[in-house]
Amino acid sequence: MNKPCITGIGVLSSIGRDFDSLAESLRSSRCGTDEISAFDASAVPGRLGSEVRPFDPLEHFDRRSLRRMDRSSQMGVVAARQAMRMAALGRGDFAPLRVGVVMGTTVGGIVNGYRYYERQARTGHAFASLLCDYMLYSAGARIVGEFGLKGPNIAFSTACSSSNVALGHAADLVRHGRLDIVLAGGVDTMTRTTVAGFNALRNVTREAMRPFDKDRTGLVLGEGSAVFVIESEQSARRRGVRPMAEVAGHGMSTDAYHMTAPDASGRGPALAMTRALRHAGLTVDEIDYINAHGTGTRHNDEVETRAIRKVFGPRADAIPVSSTKSMHGHVLGATGAVEAASIVAAMRGDFVPPTINHRVSDPRCDLDVVPNQARAHRIRAALSNNFGFGGNNCALVLRSMFPHAATPPEEALSA
Repeated sequence: MNKPCITGIGVLSSIGRDFDSLAESLRSSRCGTDEISAFDASAVPGRLGSEVRPFDPLEHFDRRSLRRMDRSSQMGVVAARQAMRMAALGRGDFAPLRVGVVMGTTVGGIVNGYRYYERQARTGHAFASLLCDYMLYSAGARIVGEFGLKGPNIAFSTACSSSNVALGHAADLVRHGRLDIVLAGGVDTMTRTTVAGFNALRNVTREAMRPFDKDRTGLVLGEGSAVFVIESEQSARRRGVRPMAEVAGHGMSTDAYHMTAPDASGRGPALAMTRALRHAGLTVDEIDYINAHGTGTRHNDEVETRAIRKVFGPRADAIPVSSTKSMHGHVLGATGAVEAASIVAAMRGDFVPPTINHRVSDPRCDLDVVPNQARAHRIRAALSNNFGFGGNNCALVLRSMFPHAATPPEEALSA
């Protein structure tokens, strides 16, 4: 079987509009949270958001194209362009029939959907072209069109685990030789529906996102996109491109418990992690870092702690476990992709991203949560957790393919 490797990464997030700026923000504990600007959120108590700004679509697309493109498609295509450039992939470097797209999203092109129905209600007519990007697969359709790809365009929507599922499936397509290259990741935008919905569930904080903190009061919704070029190691070497990381394995499970609340036992998340480790052929002793789901909500953080201890046992005390959501917000269906990019950035830089805004330790979340400041640490293999509404759990294992750094991690972090 082929080894599915990451050779290119594109990112748009509240703390970085490309891979390098994301990495620098993670090192410097930058917070991307501010008041929501995409629309008037004054009617809800939780008005904070982590938006991609500034983001001027006219820097990337002509006006005619933008008449039909939803913000999610815009961000997906820009991230895909970045990933293709990093992977040194031009149109003549691949067979279009052997390249596909797999994306994860929660709300798809709903922003243009709002525009259509608002215009219809206000004027009695609206351009049907506004609905071109309404469907969940639309960002992927824009990406295949951008690069002339003829392989499959697949969309996964499993709530907050969507892009972990997308990355795992894309890796399997390469691993089993069904495709040579896959552009995979996720995208989601800041929308009225998600903001209103999470406020109705009382899951949104009014002050700061504090994952694993005793005084945590909820999450901050975010937006963004991350797209990866995943190809076989042989393909990368043949093109003279050095892979950054291997998508070594993934595991999924469903709680079958409740549409929004997690199962307090942690059995579902634990099963997803166990399956991911088994798929990657790794033991708990080989995991150097866990990027937690870490939403900053009371029950989720406790359940995740319980699940990690269930899987890792005493080893859990020795593994740094941080939530980068504290910096870039909860990007819903795209969050796993943004967090996978964060893991690769940490592997490259020999550091662990922090959990920021941490003030008071919670005895029920008694993990090493890397409070407030990045830490020098060499990561050879990492686990990324994302657990969605409906009990949709997916854990992803990434393994570093960066050459072993000559400098000690401590010096690399301070550089």
